[in-house]
Amino acid sequence: MKITTLLAAVSATTLLICSVAAETLVYEGTRGIGTGKHIVFIANDHEYRSEETCPALAKILAKRHGFRCTVIFGLDENGTIKGGGRNMPGMEALEDADLLFFYARFMNLPDEQVRFLVDYFERGGPVVGVRTSTHGFNGQKGKWAKLNYNYTGDDYFGGLGEQIFGNTWHKERGQSHYGSNHVMGCRITPDATAGAHPILMGVESIHAYSGAYKSQPPADATSLLNVQVLNTFHASGDLNTDKPVVNAGWSRDSYIAPSGAKKNGRVVYASYGASEDLLSEDGRRFLINACLWAGGWENKIKQNLNVKVVGKFTPSAYNNGVGLAGVKPIDLAGWNSQIMPANAEIGGLSDPVKVKKLARVIKNRPELRARIATEYPELFAKGGLLEGF
Repeated sequence: MKITTLLAAVSATTLLICSVAAETLVYEGTRGIGTGKHIVFIANDHEYRSEETCPALAKILAKRHGFRCTVIFGLDENGTIKGGGRNMPGMEALEDADLLFFYARFMNLPDEQVRFLVDYFERGGPVVGVRTSTHGFNGQKGKWAKLNYNYTGDDYFGGLGEQIFGNTWHKERGQSHYGSNHVMGCRITPDATAGAHPILMGVESIHAYSGAYKSQPPADATSLLNVQVLNTFHASGDLNTDKPVVNAGWSRDSYIAPSGAKKNGRVVYASYGASEDLLSEDGRRFLINACLWAGGWENKIKQNLNVKVVGKFTPSAYNNGVGLAGVKPIDLAGWNSQIMPANAEIGGLSDPVKVKKLARVIKNRPELRARIATEYPELFAKGGLLEGF
């Protein structure tokens, strides 16, 4: 695949190159703790903006710490990024990956693309997963149907989520919603029982805008995070005491590959991860530390590890339906690129069903409401779908 070099920036301490192919995005660093190591990010969910979370983290790991980071997106027929896209070209990057950052929801992909993911797990590759990754596949047919979140066969019960991360989307034995999306934010803090776990170094408190999940860690897991639902969407001390503290993340030292074989690959899972959650420095720190620990580089974790955002980061509101449209991987290339581009249009506003869901999304996001009101005033006019909001 032809790679076009877009940026070569030389600093006093490191040479950093960012390149992009037509369908995948690569950020490269040549000096730092990640020199010679390759992290692959799978970004393909319908709701929480993995297409923003993954490149933002990839930039930090590449520029700040020297990793080569490849981001693979779900794409539509025009090559633009599409949450839940049924085509993920570039999956062959997993063949030489040292770590996988997995962020997906209800994927359904061609067998030849899924094969690279299966092969990665069959060789025991380490993985970090967030939010909806416990239910990463749905509707997959044929050879890899066993990866689906609701798979009930004894050969891979609960699919990829339950067998790799330890949970699937199932209220009784896995996960379910615990707060109210777009209404209740949450405070995530280290679990005291984890002690001095390397992943928690420097992590004190995370404010997550993504509503809390109630998760049930697998028996072999080390609990790392707890979550307290708030009565507010934004950060506050207004705790929702009707919702007791529950688990929000863990680590484990092994998983079951699709073949049924146990693999001694490290796993980290966290139930937050919407792109807005990365506005929290400790939210970024936990995920960067998780990558280092899972990859076996925990001796490089420091209290003050640099997790500063690279370039401009303006995360968009998560929701299932309306989102930024027309963005291609190349638009996110370069250290100074903005995630997401300032000129990206809002897609989905012609769909009445999707627009009606926006009411609670814009309630706590005045800037988004103002933009939509300016560009689509008819939605707020008398008789409009957002009248009164």
